[in-house]
Amino acid sequence: MRKRIHGLLVLSVLIGLLFAIGVTQEASAQVQVNVNIVAPPPFQFAAPPDVYVIPSGISYVYMVPNYDGLYFYNGFWYRFYNGYWFRSAIYNGYWEYMELPMVPQCIIAIPPEYVYYVPSGYYHIHYYDLHRNWRTWDERRHWDRYDWYKHERRDDIRRERYSHIERDRQQRGVQAPRHQQGHDRQRHDVQQPSAPRPAPPRRVEQQLSAPRHAPAQRAENPRPQQNPSVRKDPQQGPKKYSQPQNQPAQGGGTTKKESRKHENTHS
Repeated sequence: MRKRIHGLLVLSVLIGLLFAIGVTQEASAQVQVNVNIVAPPPFQFAAPPDVYVIPSGISYVYMVPNYDGLYFYNGFWYRFYNGYWFRSAIYNGYWEYMELPMVPQCIIAIPPEYVYYVPSGYYHIHYYDLHRNWRTWDERRHWDRYDWYKHERRDDIRRERYSHIERDRQQRGVQAPRHQQGHDRQRHDVQQPSAPRPAPPRRVEQQLSAPRHAPAQRAENPRPQQNPSVRKDPQQGPKKYSQPQNQPAQGGGTTKKESRKHENTHS
């Protein structure tokens, strides 16, 4: 009994050691990866920056004009730098590295250089207005009431923007970021135009509980057909045609008065 208990204790100690070694190796590998990732330096803005509101599905994502890959979403700042993602509580603070699965999809869907392709005179939002109102804007769908935002949100407009960005990348010989290579062809928030659906087949109405000899019965009592030469005017009633009294009958015949006159002259 004691030997069995001793063996179980030794086995549990070995399992614990192996688990600790595996966790240590995984942590060291993660540290090694993080060592190779250099965090971006803090921004040195002379004043808090204005932002653009960029539609991404039903989400409001804000980007800083003239700065690639600088986003604001849901109370945090996100930055795409040297192929990696970082997050910060303030725009000019310390940037913390983020794994790609932790980055919101509505941010990944927007190319880092999207701010350079918005229309001229695009609406600027002051930083302090964003800082005070971003939560209320999200809850009340504030920007949906503006025509310029509705135009920016249209699928065809955004699809043309993405195509323009991709063409410029090809001309410059620049590849799309790794995290966006799957989004360039089919984005989760932009509906691709679909082929027209074929017309549904005509529904053939079947005669319910009709006897097989029904056509023969209908043939015995045919419905009277109207004379095709006589048609009724939908605006007027049927016309009555009568022959004038003084008009001679057809076929060259004579009237009664002419016959009596002829008899008197010969008599």
